[in-house]
Amino acid sequence: MPIRQLPLVTGEIYHIINRGVAQSPIFSTQKDYQRLIETLDYYRFIDVPGKLSRYKSLPIDQRDSIKADLDKNGKKLVEIVAYCLMPNHFHLLLKQLEDGGVSQFMRKSSVSYGRYFNTRSDRLGALLQGVFKAIRVVSEDQLLHVIRYIHINPYVGFVVKKTELRRFPWSSLPDYLDERRSNLISQSLIREWFSSAKAHWEFINDEADYQRHVKELAYLHLE
Repeated sequence: MPIRQLPLVTGEIYHIINRGVAQSPIFSTQKDYQRLIETLDYYRFIDVPGKLSRYKSLPIDQRDSIKADLDKNGKKLVEIVAYCLMPNHFHLLLKQLEDGGVSQFMRKSSVSYGRYFNTRSDRLGALLQGVFKAIRVVSEDQLLHVIRYIHINPYVGFVVKKTELRRFPWSSLPDYLDERRSNLISQSLIREWFSSAKAHWEFINDEADYQRHVKELAYLHLE
């Protein structure tokens, strides 16, 4: 992975975007989506016991024990505040906890997932574009805007219907709406802004149709 010229700052939050080379798909099956989520979950920790592929080859009881220990005691490179996986790209909202944490996390995750995808697909070459895009979040208003932007992406991008958005399995929105529970994301920065999951959904829902309409107009303009 090419080296980023400007280092990312510890303690800051970044909206991370990367996509497939030439905008090609980076997921072919539901198993691929699940694998990237497992990859992100694993490599957010500093002291993991080797490569993810080796970890997944261990007996299930041993994997469960390692994972439980990481969740309870593991030191992290980053906190994952939100995520959304799309057919040819992904969005992550990350807080860097260690110097170089975001870059290390992205390098390990991208290499691991790229190797998995190429092996499974009998494919050669880079899967993702070079340096990932990183946008620093500089205000609370921007933080709320970005997390909403990330979570409405499947609807705005015509991947799911509006009625399916709140349960879209490859984003963190179901966690924020209490549709699912996982240890992957850190919700404290966002939860304090909403009195309930219903209030959070209303915040998401109010913007989704407008952004979808904007996208539709853009497509019509291109035609």
